[in-house]
Amino acid sequence: MIEKSEMTFDLVESDGHSVTVTIRGELDMTNVDELSAAVAPHLDREPARLIVDVHDLRFADSSAIALWVQWATRVPDIELRDVPALLRRVVESMGLADTLKVA
Repeated sequence: MIEKSEMTFDLVESDGHSVTVTIRGELDMTNVDELSAAVAPHLDREPARLIVDVHDLRFADSSAIALWVQWATRVPDIELRDVPALLRRVVESMGLADTLKVA
């Protein structure tokens, strides 16, 4: 049995050209589709920039990273902001720090 992990998020659109997604808790295969579905309508409006704030993210598995890479293919400018040290090392070791513009 797979239990759904606890994850919350906020979405804020700024000036019609930028979207900020703030993710808290644990993002993994049990809840990544929920986040993807919530962000999709914002990406459909083709923002110029997507900021993914993960300062309160306690855990992210490979499905979370895959989602962020997918977003990077849809938005000209993506930034993974306030990345915890362990997640930063994982993203860097995967060679994705430039793709996700880890800040």
